[in-house]
Amino acid sequence: MAYTLNDNLKRWAEQYETAEFIQSDPVQIPHRYDSRVNIEISAFVTAWIAWGSRKQIIQKADFIDREIFKGEPYHYIMGNIVFNSRFSPDYDPNATIKGKSETIGCYDVPQWKQYKGSKENFYRTFTYADFHDLCARLFDVYSKFENMEKALQAQPGGRPLEQLQRLFGDVKGVPDMETKSGCKRLCMFLRWMCRHGSPVDFGLWTICDPRNLIIPLDTHVHKQALRLGLVKRRTPDLQTAIEITDRFAEIFPDDPTKGDFALFGYGVNNGKVPPVTAEPEPEKEQPTAVADLSIADVLKMRLFYDNAAAEVREIWESREKARKELKATERLKAHPIDGLHNAGLLEPGEFVVTFAKVLDKRETKLSRAERDVIHIIGMTAFNKTMKKLIADEKARNNSDGDNKQ
Repeated sequence: MAYTLNDNLKRWAEQYETAEFIQSDPVQIPHRYDSRVNIEISAFVTAWIAWGSRKQIIQKADFIDREIFKGEPYHYIMGNIVFNSRFSPDYDPNATIKGKSETIGCYDVPQWKQYKGSKENFYRTFTYADFHDLCARLFDVYSKFENMEKALQAQPGGRPLEQLQRLFGDVKGVPDMETKSGCKRLCMFLRWMCRHGSPVDFGLWTICDPRNLIIPLDTHVHKQALRLGLVKRRTPDLQTAIEITDRFAEIFPDDPTKGDFALFGYGVNNGKVPPVTAEPEPEKEQPTAVADLSIADVLKMRLFYDNAAAEVREIWESREKARKELKATERLKAHPIDGLHNAGLLEPGEFVVTFAKVLDKRETKLSRAERDVIHIIGMTAFNKTMKKLIADEKARNNSDGDNKQ
């Protein structure tokens, strides 16, 4: 059968939103904890450094968790409980501590205070002074509120994203509300906190309806969305993130950011994820004589789908290679395939459907040149499919003959 773009996005999301996903994602760091405040702090700090490669992010987040937090994020931010601390209202610098019962317990000076003003590199463009500022803001939050969600609830009105920006906006790496950024890291943190019933995300908060979340947008996600025709905007800003989210809301109306897993799956597999379907694949059923197959029968085969996907991928990769080889002052000559790509018609499922319409001379709203490209690619995939079917049929017939001897 031919799979539409929506079908493929659904099956990619289902395939990758599993507990196994955690093992290769930065979300694994906060998943080490059961305590709500530890999860919030670990997740927010992990999201704060979430730029660069996934491997780099996980390595740095693991270092922070093990070497800095030492497995206790909340205690690191707030300090350890000690006696006769200078933070105590009864602190006496000349007092001799005779026993704990004679003094008042309170929080000691948090270790992160040592980094104030430090120019030493912390991660990428962040310094230890930036880390100090983040910890100081987290200290303020948890000094005044039971948890971060309550701190957001105490903020003036607006969406949770705006409330987070208001709460942490003067910390380097946290975009303010006037930014043109896609706010990927804040959106990712909110996805972790607010999506319920997920094997990956925590769903600790009720402050945000999952329908109002925005997909975390980075260059990789943006590239996949462009390739699939989910968005046409080429600026990876918040407006683009919202447009992609709105497109996913058509597929996952109650949970649009589930589409994040679909784009991850598409990117990892370059569109070659086995379909999730309870229906038997045609080529696995009792073989039909090739001579008895109609064109429609062939177009429904997984073999044709795979051949079409390979042809589309090869021609588009050639186009991208040519684009990269241009000099800075040169521009690649326009080609009908660009319009097909922008419309999402090079996605394998959509391509198969469009090719069938072109063969039947049905209305496609495509130009003649675009129809010709679809026809050439489709017929190449069709001929490869038929060649393989004929070869397989000959092999079966020879095998049957051998068995009868």
